[in-house]
Parts: sequence; C-alpha cells; structure tokens
Amino acid sequence: MSGNEEQFINMEKQYQQDIAAQKRYYESEIELLKARYEYDKEKLRIEYQNKISEQKKELESQYNYRNVEDVEKLKQYYTSELESQKNWYEQEIIRRQKETEEWHIKHNEEEKAALIKGYEEVIHALEDKLQAQEDKAKSNEEALSLHIIEQKNYYEEKLKPYKKLANIKDKIGKKLNIKNKINFSDIKQNKKTDNKKSKANETVVEPPVIFTGRPKVSVILPVYNVGKYLRQSLDSLINQTLKEIEIICIDDGSVDDSYDILEEYKQKDSRIKVVHKSNKGTGAARNDGLRLATGECIGFVDPDDWVKPNMFERLYNEIKEKNLDIIMCMPDGYDEKNRKNAPFPYFVDANFQNIIDDRIFNWRDLSPFHYPMCVWNKLYTKELFDKNHIDFAEGLDFEDHKVIFGTLLTAQRMFFIREKLYVYRYNREGSVLTDNNRRLIDHIKIFDIVENLMKETNTYIPLRNDFLDYKIHNILYYYSMIKDEFKEEYYKNMVKSIKDTNLSEEEYKMLCDKFPELINIDLK
Repeated sequence: MSGNEEQFINMEKQYQQDIAAQKRYYESEIELLKARYEYDKEKLRIEYQNKISEQKKELESQYNYRNVEDVEKLKQYYTSELESQKNWYEQEIIRRQKETEEWHIKHNEEEKAALIKGYEEVIHALEDKLQAQEDKAKSNEEALSLHIIEQKNYYEEKLKPYKKLANIKDKIGKKLNIKNKINFSDIKQNKKTDNKKSKANETVVEPPVIFTGRPKVSVILPVYNVGKYLRQSLDSLINQTLKEIEIICIDDGSVDDSYDILEEYKQKDSRIKVVHKSNKGTGAARNDGLRLATGECIGFVDPDDWVKPNMFERLYNEIKEKNLDIIMCMPDGYDEKNRKNAPFPYFVDANFQNIIDDRIFNWRDLSPFHYPMCVWNKLYTKELFDKNHIDFAEGLDFEDHKVIFGTLLTAQRMFFIREKLYVYRYNREGSVLTDNNRRLIDHIKIFDIVENLMKETNTYIPLRNDFLDYKIHNILYYYSMIKDEFKEEYYKNMVKSIKDTNLSEEEYKMLCDKFPELINIDLK
C-alpha cells in the first residue's frame, strides 16, 4: 500500500466518522423533540384538568341562579376550546419536527459535499508532494551511482601494486614450484567486492579497522535465512563512520548461504563476532547478543535492512552529549516488491508528529503508545538493560515489544532527532506481516507481557486508557489481516484477551465509539 493510498484511507475513515457524528447529532435532536412533545402534552393535560376544575368550581358557585342546561352548555364550550388548543400543540410539534428533519438532511448534504471537496484537494496536494519526493529520490540515486563509480575507480587504482605483486608471485611459483607464503586472499576478495559495487544500492566495503579497548556501540543482528540481503546489511555496518563498534551476528540455524557469508565477513573484519546455533527464534537470538555485548551502548539491526553511514556515530554522540538513556531517529523505507525507496505506511512522517522535539522527555511527558514501535531506530545505553533486567520475549513473534516497552517505561532521559538514518525493507517474502499467517496470534499474547511490565513499573494506572486504545486497535487490525484458516483460532484468543482486561461499561462504550468493529465481538 503506497503512502498516498494510506492517506486516502485515513481521510475516508475521517469522513465516515464525521457523517456518523452528524447522524448522532440529528438523532439526538429528534429525541429532544420527542421529549418536548411529551412534556407539552403532559403540560396541556395538566392545564386542561386545572381549567376543568376551575370551571367546575365556578359552575358550582353559580348553580344557585343558573339552571342545569346553562351549566352543561358552558362545560361543553370550555371542553371544545381546550381540545382545539391541544390539537394546535400537536400539529405545531409535528411541523417543527418535520422542519428540523429537512434542515438536517440539507445540512448533511452540504457538509458531505464540503468534505469531499476538501479531501480531493488534500489528495491532489499529496500527489504533488509524492511526485516531488520521487523526483528527489531519483536525483539521489543518480548521485549515488556516480559516487560508487568514483569509489570503484579509486580502489582499482589502489589495487594496481597488488596486482603487479600477484603477477610476480605467479611467476616465482611457476619457476620454483613452491607455495608462496604471502596471503593474497584479500586481493581476490577485493575483486569480488568491486564486481558487486556496480549495484547502486550497495555500500562500498572499506578495509577493516582494528581497535582495542571497549567498543562504544554493540550492534546485534539476529540472522535467519537472509542471505539475499545480508551482504548489504553487513557492508553498511563495517563502513560506519564510528569505527569503535562490535557487530554481533547470531546465526539462528540458517540453512541458506547466510552461514558462509557470516564466516566470510568475520575473516575480513575483526569487529564482527559470529555465533552459530540451532533455531530458537529471534527473541532468543537477540538475548544471546545482549549477553555477549560489551559496548557502552546497544543497537539493533535486522539483517534484511541497512543503515546510513553515520547512523551510530550520530546517535552515540547525542547520547554522550545529553546524558541520555535512549536516542531515537526517523526510519526510511525500501519497498522490496516494487524495488524503490518509499516509506512503510506504519513509519510515515505523520505517525511521528506526536514525538517531542528539541527537549529531553520520558513516558510522563509522552505516552509510549502514541508513536510507532520498533527497536532498530534507537540506540540504548547498556546500563538501561542491565539495571532493569530487560530482555526479549522468547518463543513468540513480536518479541521486541517486551524490550520496546521495558525500555520506554524505565528510561528517564530520551531524545528524538528527525534524521532518517535507518532503512527498513518491507514487502519481502517470508516476513510475518507479508505471510499474515498463524504467527499473528502471538501479537495477542504479547499484550499480557506488556500489561505485566506496566504493573511492574507502576505505570499501568496512568497509562491504562492509552494501553486499551493500542491493544484494541492492533487486535482488530491483525484480525482483519490474518488468513481465513486461522481466523477462528485468532477470534477465540482475541475474545479471551479482551475479557481478561476487565473493561468497565464506560471504557467499553469509549472503545466502541473509537472502534465500531468492537461491537460485533461477542464478549458475553
């Protein structure tokens, strides 16, 4: 789904909400008219009774000098007059009700036309903006291609002496028939790297950097059958402008060429640490990485994504300068299916509008449920993990939510910069969101973990309403996405989870107003 389509869907939802609000207003007006009718009817009845009583008393007082026939005529006169007044009231109420209905119908049509016109103007503006972004991206790609060609020429020039040395080695080997002890494997590897530099989206691999002492940043990669994308991810890390890093790769039982790629890169760069293990899931792999990490700060990268060259230097400097627990940046996006740079709908700029700019904040200033959730657009201090015993959920998908909320609810000093330093690849085969399969049920189980974290950090009461909004929204969203063969199982887990939340009548009504689909869920 493109950003333009996402905007249109959001505007269509807003339009439906506006129409529903108008309908509720109209219905309330009708109810008010009915109430007024009943009130006027009762008032008329009381007035009628009072007048009859008064007339009765007057007739009785005059009975001594009037005959019965006069009294009866007078009674009939007043009865007729009161009946006429009653009919007038009833007709007036009907007239006003009809007049109100006609006004609201006309007003709704005018409002609808105005909304549609406004939405069309917004769509045109978004299309113009999208075209401008695409033109800019195309320009950037051309600039990048030129840069890569320059880098390739530079390295070819640097390799000329080594190529001459290789020729000498071959001649000596042929004459003396001995194995030369000089290691030329790096020269061959550099040639392979040069061939891959022709791809515009790959980063140039620089010579390895060796350093001693504690790393400034430990970057953790959980690797499982991502050989197609792994080289680009590793290249982006070993070419970081911050050199004092360690790159911890946990191979979670890959059966493709990920194993060989990791071993290859481990040989070329001493900062890369590789652990091969049987498949236990992403949560367990990341926890292994946390146990091995020795850096001052912790960063996470998914092996099918990549990062901008200055990402970790930029984030590390912010953490040290401002004495932060967490620093966040904006994500960029790459649509794998359509082979183009485009923001993932969940991570569009508009979803980060609520984040506080230019000042340090924590959960008391901004609810963690009010902006997109991910671990890889952040850099954390290792102390935050160690002090609060934070780790990933194991055996579940969406395992990162335990770390996301565990850190956001305990961090006291957070900061946000609007630079797009991380590139998120989406629409690729094999991902949870692409498959829409049974693994989505794990998302429901994660909410129990998040709720327990809130209780442990004494944030459950002040953040309960935000948590309920986030939970119901996501549960209903993934229910609409999951394949039909798993819907029944998902539905049972969904109903149980909502029941366990123990919603009050007021909370249930509030959530139904926000998420009308909830009304169709049987919670009895």
